[in-house]
Amino acid sequence: MSLVLVADDEPAVLEVLSQVVEDLGHEVVRARDGEEALALARVHRPRLVITDHMMPRMSGMELCSRLKQEPGLREVPIILLSAVLQQGSPDAAAFLNKPFEITDFETLVHDVLEKAPAVPSEPATPVEALSRWVAQSLQGPLEAARDQLRTLRDLPPPGRGAVEALGAQLQSLERMGRYLQDAVRLSAGSVTLRPVEGDLRRHLEASIARCRTTGGPDVPVEVTVPEEAVGLRFDPERLGQVFDVLLSNAARQGGVRVELTASPEQVLVHVSDPGPGIPEAELPRLFQPFPEGPARGEALGLYVASELAKLHGGALSAESRPGQGATFSVSLPRVA
Repeated sequence: MSLVLVADDEPAVLEVLSQVVEDLGHEVVRARDGEEALALARVHRPRLVITDHMMPRMSGMELCSRLKQEPGLREVPIILLSAVLQQGSPDAAAFLNKPFEITDFETLVHDVLEKAPAVPSEPATPVEALSRWVAQSLQGPLEAARDQLRTLRDLPPPGRGAVEALGAQLQSLERMGRYLQDAVRLSAGSVTLRPVEGDLRRHLEASIARCRTTGGPDVPVEVTVPEEAVGLRFDPERLGQVFDVLLSNAARQGGVRVELTASPEQVLVHVSDPGPGIPEAELPRLFQPFPEGPARGEALGLYVASELAKLHGGALSAESRPGQGATFSVSLPRVA
């Protein structure tokens, strides 16, 4: 028996695919979008990933690429399914066009698993083991709560507002689980970058697009970027995490203003919000992983973003005045 991760945003399709894999004698972990699939893969270490292409928050193609950048997941084979793509991803072991015959799907799962390497068991420190256990323990209740929320989506107001509020809280719990694992790995020094030469502007705009999708149409987003490409050597996934943390935090304050500037020596990304601001006493400990005071998932996220900026040779800083919002700035060097 092998552990198989199945990802599809269509509940009926997800259920059918999962049932077929279970009937083949394997254990299944279900994900409803690409971002959830990546988080579950980090926790469960599956022997095979089966993913649809067209999914919210992260496409199947992007999920394939992200999995191949993850230590401990690079060798896990992926079966990519799609009704729109004519061919698969170079990061996927196999590709299947939708619609397909169930027998073809069964044969493909069997063949890919037969060739799949054994999942190595990595020794974990007690803290790393605890973080995985917490994330895994949260997953079951979160899945059950999401299923219940889906049954309530068609409620008329004011019930719909309560459902949306509960959905936002579930997303916050999901983020906290991901931040916890990243924070532990960063503290242990087990996160390594995979830098490439690229246009930072393009990757920042991708994060902004994700923010527009998750933040909703009521959250204004103002963007100022140079017309020309902004060349930089960086890890697209890890720097994308930095931008996602800052943009999602700003969106929760009611608005996002992003400014990208570049000089021959460095690149600066400013993310501002119109919120109530941050008390001056909190600024010095803003990027600590577990600051004193009320526990907030945002604190872990800011710690993760700060440490990832440092790994790039840069820094994350914050400026704020009560009642005048806050501005977070990422500085990245362009020269060694």
